[in-house]
Amino acid sequence: MKNKEIKVLIISDRLMDKARALAEFLSSIESFKVAGIASDGKQVMEFASNSDFDYLIIAGYLKNETNYRVIEDLRKRHKRFITVQWAMVDSLINIFCSRYKIPLKFERTLPMELFVDFLRAHRNDPLLQ
Repeated sequence: MKNKEIKVLIISDRLMDKARALAEFLSSIESFKVAGIASDGKQVMEFASNSDFDYLIIAGYLKNETNYRVIEDLRKRHKRFITVQWAMVDSLINIFCSRYKIPLKFERTLPMELFVDFLRAHRNDPLLQ
């Protein structure tokens, strides 16, 4: 189970170029699979209806704050996933993480290889699921 593929779904409504770059990088890692890149909550729900994922990665903060509601919508559907905010961590990000119960955040200016290690380290954390 430890070597099982890590599936991610990425959402961004502001930093689509960064989200695509992250998706491309993660797709190049053998143990990672990108389920999709969404620009809003509706697209996330469409992806979620067709596939499971381990992580919902929010690339940057979401300009349209209603898109954060998708986290709760997925939980109501009993989807098992961990949300991680991949952003330039500042007070705004800390507020969003607290408000929307996002358990993990990662500084997106750090090397992507460190983000991969971070995701691997937290994947099976029972306190986050």
